[in-house]
Amino acid sequence: MKTLNLKSLLAILLFFAFMVSLNTGCKKKDEDKEEKGALNMSICDARNPHSEAKDGIIESSDLTKCEITISKIQVKDAAGDYLDVLTTPATIDLRDFTASVSDLVAIEIPVGSYTAVKVFISGISTTYEGNNYTSSTTAPATATLAALPGTTFTEAQGVVDAFPAGEIACEMPLSFTLADQDDLESIRLFFDADASTYVVSYTYSTYTFNFAAIRELPMFGIILEEGIQQIRHSPPMGITIAGSDVNYYGIHTFIDFNGKGGTINSHTSQHVFRGEDGTLLVNAEDMAVNTNPLTPNTVAATGESDIRSDETFRYSQIVSNLATAGYTLESGKTYYFSLRKTWNITTDGQTYDLTRICEPIPVTIP
Repeated sequence: MKTLNLKSLLAILLFFAFMVSLNTGCKKKDEDKEEKGALNMSICDARNPHSEAKDGIIESSDLTKCEITISKIQVKDAAGDYLDVLTTPATIDLRDFTASVSDLVAIEIPVGSYTAVKVFISGISTTYEGNNYTSSTTAPATATLAALPGTTFTEAQGVVDAFPAGEIACEMPLSFTLADQDDLESIRLFFDADASTYVVSYTYSTYTFNFAAIRELPMFGIILEEGIQQIRHSPPMGITIAGSDVNYYGIHTFIDFNGKGGTINSHTSQHVFRGEDGTLLVNAEDMAVNTNPLTPNTVAATGESDIRSDETFRYSQIVSNLATAGYTLESGKTYYFSLRKTWNITTDGQTYDLTRICEPIPVTIP
C-alpha cells in the first residue's frame, strides 16, 4: 500500500477545506436570498350610478370621461414600512372599466404580513356636459368648454387646481399574508368615478358652465379576491326625507372567488355622515342588527348574486346624534351619508364577518 507523504496529505486537507467553505458559502447565499411571493392588483369602477343628478354628485350619463393618473401604489407591512408595488405611472379612464376589470400590478414582494394599500393620484382629465377639464401635479389646470370651441381657460382665469398640495394619497386598511414563495394574493381596487368627482361651476362673461373635478378624498374600495366578497352596491331606492324616519333599500352584489357558494346568516347596519362634499366619515348612529330579511340570503358559487337589503334612515335620531357631535344640518342643504354593513357569512364550512362601507347617499334636509 502506497503511503501518503506530508505534502500529499496537506493538499488533500486543503481540498476538503475548500469544498466545505464553498458549500457553506452557497448555503449562506441561499439563506440570505429573500423569499418572495406574488401579488396581483387590478382596478375597476363597478358602481351603479345614482338615477338622479344631485348637487355635488356627478350625473353619470353626463360624465363621459374620467381619466386618472395613478403615480404610485404602495403596500404597508406589519412593521409599518411601505413598499412600492407600482412605480411607473398608469393612466386609466375609469369609464372604460365600469363593471369590468383592468390589470394594474403583477409583482413579487417579500413574504410576510401586510396591513394596508396606499394609492397616489397625480392627474385627472374629465369630460362633463361636453366640457373638458385637466389638472395634474406637473402642469397647470385647464378647461375647454363645448360652447366655445378652440378656447382654453387656465388657472389665471379662475380654473380650479385639483392638486394644490401635490399628489392625492389614499390609504385603505387591508390585511393579507404571503405565507411562502408559492403564495399568491390578488387584490382588486374599486374606484368610484361618480362619487370621486364633483361639479365645479365656471363663469365666463355672462355664461356659467360645469365641469368635473376630483375630490381631495376620492372614493375607492379594496378587497382580496378570496372567498365571498361584496363587489358592488346599487343606489339606495326611496331616500326622500320629510322630517321623519324613511325606509329604503339597496341592492348589494356579491361574488364568491372560491366558487363554493354560501349563506349570509345575518347583517348589521349603520349610517355614517360624509358631510357636504363626501369627505367626512363620522358615525351618525350605532351599529345595530338589521332584522329585515335579505332577499335572497344566498350567494351562488358562480356569477354575481344581487341581494336586496331593506334599511331605515332614522332621521330624527341621526340629526340629534350629529348635533351632539358638533354637526348641525341646515334645512334645504344636501349632505352625504354612507351605509356601513357587516355581513355574517358561512361558506365552505367556515363562518366569518365581512364589513363594507357603501357609496355616498345624497340626503336633502327638509
